[in-house]
Amino acid sequence: MTEQTNGKDWMGANRGMTPEEIKRFLAGPIVARIATIDPDGMPYITPVWQEWDGEALWVIPRERTTFVQHLKTNPNVAVSCALDVSPYTRVLMRGKAEIVFGPAIMEGQCLEIANRMATRYLGEHGPEYLVPTLDRPRYLVKIAPDSLVSWEGVEWARKYVEKS
Repeated sequence: MTEQTNGKDWMGANRGMTPEEIKRFLAGPIVARIATIDPDGMPYITPVWQEWDGEALWVIPRERTTFVQHLKTNPNVAVSCALDVSPYTRVLMRGKAEIVFGPAIMEGQCLEIANRMATRYLGEHGPEYLVPTLDRPRYLVKIAPDSLVSWEGVEWARKYVEKS
């Protein structure tokens, strides 16, 4: 992902990422932080495992997860996926969340995504984590971004340094 910046690769590319770079970045164990709006109109943030398919972000929350209740009344979300060490890679998105499945015992697409996530976040034995929890209901939530912003690097984006 990093292109050399005057011999300072530690600074990152200092630009937005291509769709392929975003896909590669989100294919790693990057935790998504989903912001929803609670019934009092206050923001609520939850860290979750994610899977990006190039067009949508998928998450698999537990049946009693608070943020799913928020989605039922207001599907608007913001999501932050970030590498919080140099070169500070970030993908930010806003859009609508759709409950595609559940709450139910995982099967089909939901179980396939869950197995891939477990492997990505916990390593080769990740799917073993799922086995004792397979009878616990979950949702499958799809977040289709209306806007997506990405950046890699420690330098400020031009919009912050150019005079208006």
